[in-house]
Amino acid sequence: MGQVFLGRSRGGRLVAVKVVRPELADDAGFRRRFAEEVAAARRAGGFYTAQVVDADPAADPPWLVTAFISGPSLQQAVQTFGPLPAHAVGVLGAGLAEGLTAIHAAGLVHRDLKPANIVIAADGPRVIDFGIARALDATHASTAVVGTPGFMSPEQARGIQVGPASDVFALGSVLTFAATGRGPFGTGTVEGIVYRVVHDDPDLSGIPAHLTEMIAACLAKDPARRPGLPLILDRLAAPTGADGAWLPPAVTAMIGEYDRELADHTRTPSSGRPPTARVRPWRPNRRDVIVAGLGAAAVAAAPAAFLLHSSRGHASDHPAPTPGRSGHVLRPGPPVTLHDGAVWSVTFSRDGRTLAGTGEDGKARLWDVATRTPAKTFTHQVVNPWPKPLDQVTGYNPRFTFTLSAAFSPDGTGLAVANGDGTIDLWDLATGNATTLPYLDKSEEWNTAVAIVAFDRTGGTLAATYNGAGVRLWDVSARKSETALTTGPDYWVQSLAFSPSGDLLATASGNGNPGNTAEDGLLQLWDSSSHTKIATLSDANTDVNSLAFSPDGRTLANLRNDGLLQLWDVTRRSPTRIFTTPGSDATCVAFGPDGILASGFKDGTVRLWDVTRRESATVLRSGAEDRISCVAVGPDGRTVAAGGPRLTMWTIK
Repeated sequence: MGQVFLGRSRGGRLVAVKVVRPELADDAGFRRRFAEEVAAARRAGGFYTAQVVDADPAADPPWLVTAFISGPSLQQAVQTFGPLPAHAVGVLGAGLAEGLTAIHAAGLVHRDLKPANIVIAADGPRVIDFGIARALDATHASTAVVGTPGFMSPEQARGIQVGPASDVFALGSVLTFAATGRGPFGTGTVEGIVYRVVHDDPDLSGIPAHLTEMIAACLAKDPARRPGLPLILDRLAAPTGADGAWLPPAVTAMIGEYDRELADHTRTPSSGRPPTARVRPWRPNRRDVIVAGLGAAAVAAAPAAFLLHSSRGHASDHPAPTPGRSGHVLRPGPPVTLHDGAVWSVTFSRDGRTLAGTGEDGKARLWDVATRTPAKTFTHQVVNPWPKPLDQVTGYNPRFTFTLSAAFSPDGTGLAVANGDGTIDLWDLATGNATTLPYLDKSEEWNTAVAIVAFDRTGGTLAATYNGAGVRLWDVSARKSETALTTGPDYWVQSLAFSPSGDLLATASGNGNPGNTAEDGLLQLWDSSSHTKIATLSDANTDVNSLAFSPDGRTLANLRNDGLLQLWDVTRRSPTRIFTTPGSDATCVAFGPDGILASGFKDGTVRLWDVTRRESATVLRSGAEDRISCVAVGPDGRTVAAGGPRLTMWTIK
């Protein structure tokens, strides 16, 4: 619909302030329908809805204020911790049915009930974003049907008139997702999903037996055959536990993190700090709203968001670029191409003066960051560990000549390079000489590549991932492998990182070959001294593609192949924040200072996320539309490098 602010009324009530996009505001038909829907939405009561607090459809632009509900969306909760237990699904269904009853009683049909539009709170679910779908639907009638393919009803997919029974169908889809972690009509192209919604039976496997019949009835193709909400309430109503809890402990803890973060961002400024800005970006309101400085992901109703950058207590009339933790505004300079050729890893030296990149030509290249010019090139000499020529080796692949990743030693004197032939080169940066750590397992000729290398804080230990063989820890001075970490049976380690303090090693892995979707993904923490596993943070049903520690070591970011960028509190071993990336096209992630997190995408862009505000602050464009395979942020936070079909660098001003 537009932009969303977290606000506070004069009475202290937290609200979500939704501002209509200019192109919709200029549509007289939209304004009329929006006014009608808002008038009806004001009448919607009930505990399980985010109620409308105020609105002005005639304003320029129009705006709507609803109650703010603190907590993750159902989509975030399930994608993070997996399906809900049967009892929680029943409580969820009863709450949603009651909320829809209130919406229908006001003469509305939600039209877009889906996991992302349901907020999970400690005292029950809340339905959000009702009261605007019909206005949007009519506005887009000539080009598209408003709704989410996996959760819309057959009649909505056909573009015909919908009634309350359409929301009942969506409820069945939502409960299937909550109980199984997937929608009832699978995934894939929009066309394929819509076809299955209209023509195929739903996949109800994995739903608890006592819920299957009711959910199946909700998903009837014929609206007249779907149960009414009173019957659904009778079937689903279930009391919570004696302590009022209805959710798994992990989800309850996630809600607590939302509440704590909300308190951090909305506390009254102490003396000496800039006052919170009163925002009047539109014509005078009936209520003054105070922007509290919390990003879009925390505003569960938000389809998009930005923060207003204020000065001396006065709000700007226009959105400003998002500042980082230290207050600087992210303004990228033009992209500079350092190398025109495939680059698969990039890393900055600890002092930020040198950038290293590796790729498919068997070379590790160094660049002077200040001058953007080549400094040195190291060429790997392919090692044949077998007693026959390489071209006779079973499964020989040109990747044997690749250099796959690199890591600077902490003292800046050396560079470790992972090679496709299963070896690791330790390059002396002063002399240009290399010591090669040998390929360890000669029993499987095809299984060679060392994918990732990382030094610990001291530089005495080097961690390396071997395809299909977990992680090896090397004693650098002795030039020998001292320990093997087993992440799981047949697990491929996709990423690893030492914490800045050096006491932890994080590994991300999946039980499929790299590049394939795994049924399970593991995010694990290891004690770097004892080499023992101390925690499994996540066993989500998706691969973890990339991970990175924050500079202070308190946060671990992991990027999943379903498009979720997840942050973990390392001390508490609990998730703190989730970013939903555009589609599932994110490929890599790297931390920088000042709360900035960079992620690369398949469309050739890099996004800089401000993790203090949960939003994508800046988009960097490489000039190529091909996949970004690696990204790094310089230690000063002012330089970003990304590799793909070329190596590109930006200066952040």
